[in-house]
Amino acid sequence: MKAKKNLSGVRSVKRQAGASFFTIIFLLVIVGMVLLSALKIAPAYMDNNVVVNAMEGIINNNDFSSMSLSDIRSDLQRTLVTNSIRDFDLGSVVLTREGNNSYIDINYESRSHLFYNI
Repeated sequence: MKAKKNLSGVRSVKRQAGASFFTIIFLLVIVGMVLLSALKIAPAYMDNNVVVNAMEGIINNNDFSSMSLSDIRSDLQRTLVTNSIRDFDLGSVVLTREGNNSYIDINYESRSHLFYNI
């Protein structure tokens, strides 16, 4: 009896040689785009964290109930300049007083281009 050679085993080893050049380039492009997105978006979140902490600091450290809107804006501006945040419009800070409660509303947006103007 003759033993049969299985050529399909040789082919399967040859096909499992690894990732092709184009697959590696494709994966590098995807990883690069994710990394670029993270590097573009992270500063906006960090700036927002500074604004939130500044407002909490104003509320906790000062007599917030007796402060005027201009006092709040000047304290906030001082903190933002110290932390190198320059693109913030202080006109977006709104003070609302309802009875014994006071609320500060800051509604702003930060935009940065991912690529040229996209």
